[in-house]
Amino acid sequence: MLNRLESLTQRVGGSNELVDQWLQARKQLLIAYCALVGIKPNKEKHTPLNEKALDNFCYHLVDYLSAGHFHIYGKIIKQVEGSTSPKMALTTKFYPKLQANTESVMAFHDRFSEIEFDKNMRQELNQALSEVGEVLASRFALEDQLIQLAAETWQQGNPDAANTGTVQHPA
Repeated sequence: MLNRLESLTQRVGGSNELVDQWLQARKQLLIAYCALVGIKPNKEKHTPLNEKALDNFCYHLVDYLSAGHFHIYGKIIKQVEGSTSPKMALTTKFYPKLQANTESVMAFHDRFSEIEFDKNMRQELNQALSEVGEVLASRFALEDQLIQLAAETWQQGNPDAANTGTVQHPA
């Protein structure tokens, strides 16, 4: 997921400040996830789970989901072409899928935030982490489509951006 994020960041980074902030928040969420499951980038060794890492992941998870739903999605859609554009109809197809995804991710949060670890919960948490990782991967795929749609629209609005690598959008 981090590699895919890096690729997306290289393609659309700098096209829009809001998108850049969104991708940075995603990176922080993925780093927290990797720390929680014990994955160290570029290392083969896994570290054990710990409560601090779980709290950190849950914090970033809620922060990321909230930013998407209450701040980013609507602004991106309006910046693309406005709330009455034909593209708005296309982007509204994403929202129900993202909402269902959010409910699934929040079920993880509600189950595992502010709990005390015991040996019996480790197996349940490991299974839930695997499942939430898959759910986040499908969420990121949906969000990537929305970001790509926005980046293409901004680039069409500024043909010189293709040559400079930056895309300007209307304020």
